Amino acid sequence: MDGDDPLRQAEAHRYGRERRRLGAADGAVSLIVLAAITAAAGSLGGPGSLAALVVVPVLASLPFAYAGWRLSRAHGLSRQTAGGWLADRAKGLAVGLVLGGLAAAGVLVLQRASDDWWPLWVWAGGLLLSAALSLLFPVLLLPLFLKSEPLPDGPLADALWQTVRTAGIAVRELRVLHLGEKTSAGNAMVAGIGPTRRIYVGDTLSEDAGEEERIDETCVVLAHELGHHVHGDPWRLLAFSAIGLGVGVAGAALAVAAWAPDGAGHLNSLPALVLGFSVASALASPLGGWYSRRRERAADAYAVRVTGRGEVFARALERLCAQNLSELRPPRLWHALTASHPMPCERIAAARATRQAAVQD
Repeated sequence: MDGDDPLRQAEAHRYGRERRRLGAADGAVSLIVLAAITAAAGSLGGPGSLAALVVVPVLASLPFAYAGWRLSRAHGLSRQTAGGWLADRAKGLAVGLVLGGLAAAGVLVLQRASDDWWPLWVWAGGLLLSAALSLLFPVLLLPLFLKSEPLPDGPLADALWQTVRTAGIAVRELRVLHLGEKTSAGNAMVAGIGPTRRIYVGDTLSEDAGEEERIDETCVVLAHELGHHVHGDPWRLLAFSAIGLGVGVAGAALAVAAWAPDGAGHLNSLPALVLGFSVASALASPLGGWYSRRRERAADAYAVRVTGRGEVFARALERLCAQNLSELRPPRLWHALTASHPMPCERIAAARATRQAAVQD
């Protein structure tokens, strides 16, 4: 680590700038492709529209995804080979095809069965699907991409279980997530809801720290994650996402009414539906980001309050910034439009301010 730039901010700015450029280009090309498929849906027919919708956006986005992997490799974040990256990409596409196919079939059935009321039923079905995916993520989806195993007994496990008991949250098990096989980035999370709730600690989290320091930092990061569940954030965010989902479905309904060649309930209406949903959801996403940032601030405050380790939390956030090449101060407009977390500089300052206030009291 550079002694003059311990948080690697010069490199983080370069990496973040390139990621933003790739993301903007990918989004613009994807939008153009969807618009073109929608315009051609009448001549393509039902099967042709479906085939184009499945194949063309994937091919159009692939160069940008590959460039993103190359960029991560160049900066030492990705540890995957090209073959490993392609395998994960293929698995992701397979999962997307299954879920997308089920969703498309459900939408077509609802459109034919409920006529003008189909947007309401699609909205309700989307909320149920979101809840189901939250429940099944740790037991069905996560294992497809990352290996994990029970956290072995020892000082770290003892400290983490004590943090869980302090939070009063029922957790099924503690697991080590083998991030190091694919990335140098660090992370920890509480995944699942109810009976599937599990704690995952990345094997890269604070990997360059001493044992005592790693235990302290992991505990306070875990306290942050548990704070979301203490506050009921999985359900809060699901309820709030109903707004964004409603805007997306409304956009889909308007697009189908305006551009679907044969109206709702036909295969060639799917490109218009996806286009309308994508555009409307993108317009609504800053509202979801704003609410997510509020919940993250509350979880930060909980972590500092319940552990009494504001300085440890600040150091853990700094270590994660350096490790994950996160910008302390990303561009404000981009952050406001896209970010799910507050700026790292704000989170670090808040943690230290809480500690200082406690010392003064």
